[in-house]
Amino acid sequence: MSTAIKRVPKPNQEEHNAELQKIRDTVDALIKKRNELSGKFNKDDNDKLNNERNELRKTLENIRIEQGKIKKGRQEAINKVKELQALRRKKNDELRNAKQRLPVSNVKDIDSQISQLEKNIEAGVSVNEEKQLLKEISKLKQAKNTLDKVEKSVAEFNVDDKIKALDAQIKKYDEERKPFEKQYTEVKAKLDALESKRKNQSESFKSNKEERAKIQEQIEANIQKRRDLVAAFKQQREEYRNFVKADRERREEERKKKIQAERDERLAKRFEAELELAEIPAFTEEINSCNTLIKLLNSQLESKSDSAAEQVEKNNANLESSIPEGAILLNSKNDREEEVFFSGKGKKNKKQHKKAKDAENAPIKYDLGVMEAFWKLKVDVPSSIEEVKQAIKTLEEKRDNYQKNSAEQTKKNKEEAQRKIEEHRKKLEAGEEIDIDDNVEDDNE
Repeated sequence: MSTAIKRVPKPNQEEHNAELQKIRDTVDALIKKRNELSGKFNKDDNDKLNNERNELRKTLENIRIEQGKIKKGRQEAINKVKELQALRRKKNDELRNAKQRLPVSNVKDIDSQISQLEKNIEAGVSVNEEKQLLKEISKLKQAKNTLDKVEKSVAEFNVDDKIKALDAQIKKYDEERKPFEKQYTEVKAKLDALESKRKNQSESFKSNKEERAKIQEQIEANIQKRRDLVAAFKQQREEYRNFVKADRERREEERKKKIQAERDERLAKRFEAELELAEIPAFTEEINSCNTLIKLLNSQLESKSDSAAEQVEKNNANLESSIPEGAILLNSKNDREEEVFFSGKGKKNKKQHKKAKDAENAPIKYDLGVMEAFWKLKVDVPSSIEEVKQAIKTLEEKRDNYQKNSAEQTKKNKEEAQRKIEEHRKKLEAGEEIDIDDNVEDDNE
């Protein structure tokens, strides 16, 4: 008996697809709502705003670079002016200090004093006075040389023109700087406006953060629901496939068991039939045939004086009455001829009946079925009274021999049948195939 399998319904692919589509539509709607809150739906505008801000920042950077160049050049000019002014002050200080150390303030006065001292020497003075005057003249000449050098140095160092040129250059830098300052102010104002706009968007984005988080949770919950639905459908489909496979295997197993049961039943009937055949006493057919032929021949001896035709009919009647119930006299292929012989209605019997009237001592003739019975028992068919007596004796010996050996042969037949049955069973247990002759069943039904 096969094990019952719990039936699994076949998954509905269309309903599953409809449920998935419903979840997909819900997720799309939530994503759209989330994007509207976060501003992602204005991505192009945001990109444009970012590009504009980057351009303004780049412009400001370029302006700063140009302003830096102007500022650097202007500062360098200012530094040069300061250096020149400092150097000029230094020269003037040197000249002033030189004049302060001299008794006179200019070369002309020095020359005048030297000339006066020389006149005094020429006018006549003492030696000590002359030495003193010469010493003073020497000092004045040294002071003159120093003053000449300082004045010459101051005269050679003319920085006024350079300072004027640098001042002009500084003014030019100032003029160049003004448009950049104006442009910088304008660009900076635009950039501040963009930053303010972005700040407002950022604040709006932050204010919607909590609502967007809730929507995101709903999106993730629906996505998880879809995953669970797909997993459940996959499991259901797998269970259905396993059910179909198991059901197919169960049906196949039942079919094989049914075939095996039918085969076992046929084998059982075959074994039973073989045992029944083996239990039939051995040589029953031969013994019955001997008894039948003996009675037939004895009846011929006893009724020799009767007419040939009457004797044939009498012999046939005696033969039929002498056959035991269930005994087999001849082979199945001669059933028709046996019928003719035992009934006494054949054409040959009619001819023999007519010829038997001619002579009482005519040769004995038999039907073909009777002759085949003699041949089967390997006994010569008698054609005279003496041969009939000898045939009766031979048949009685054969019958006695069959009866003597019947029990032993029957036992051997049973043992052989049991041996074959046991051999077939061992082959079946080993998985070997054996031929099943269904005709054995048919012959015994």
